[in-house]
Amino acid sequence: MIELLVVIAIIAILAAMLLPALNRAKIRAVAAACMSDKKQLALAWMMYASDNNDHLAVNSDPHSPHTTGYPDGTYKPSWVAFYIDWLAQPYNTNVSYLIDDRYSLLGRYLGTSTKIFACPAADYASPPQRALGWSQRMRSVAMNGAIGEGYKYSFGGPPWYNPKKSSDFHYPGPSDCWVITDEHPDSIDDALLYVAPFPVTSFTELPGTQHGGACGLSFADGHAEIHKWNGPTLAAHQQVIYANPPTQRVNCPITDVDMLYLAQHTPQN
Repeated sequence: MIELLVVIAIIAILAAMLLPALNRAKIRAVAAACMSDKKQLALAWMMYASDNNDHLAVNSDPHSPHTTGYPDGTYKPSWVAFYIDWLAQPYNTNVSYLIDDRYSLLGRYLGTSTKIFACPAADYASPPQRALGWSQRMRSVAMNGAIGEGYKYSFGGPPWYNPKKSSDFHYPGPSDCWVITDEHPDSIDDALLYVAPFPVTSFTELPGTQHGGACGLSFADGHAEIHKWNGPTLAAHQQVIYANPPTQRVNCPITDVDMLYLAQHTPQN
């Protein structure tokens, strides 16, 4: 009996030593999958421009939760379509808004790869959504609101610089200008993430933090990376509270390193 207890104790000690390492390995594997997804989206975005005389995909902000169009009532497909929210409505899981040519300009470059629009770590669904058997919503990503043609809120006007062609990236250059990011589950709604121009005093919308305070980002040259957030504002907003309406305009110190990073890596001229 004593020998059996010793063996059990040794197994317990080994398990306690191995579990943290296994957990870290799992986190790294999920982060690698997220980074691969962002790279595929960036390459599809680049291929669209290559096939369309250097014009970037429309990145349009729908003026209501039920359209992807312009205030004058006209309709143009965007890189993806529709809002998402925490309600138990089918548009939260309708992947046609991601790949169907009627709605999405990038779908034909991605085939049926709908899973790349939702980070594997962004497995969030509200209680009403989980009651329907949903494990997550169709999309966790958003595009830099400053990039691409299309209708945008007034935040998209001056002093924002708005590149509409691949050749329009000057400062920062393509390798330093982020295009697609995961957005915070409580902040995401449309497919754009707006960044305040300088001087920076607030997050207009919050980027994702699901990789232990980090998220996947893709850049205009096609590369992707996992970026770790280090400022106090995003650290205080890691918990998902199923905010409805979405969390927006979060004040931050003018020295917040995360907000400065987003602003400095958004097109300026």
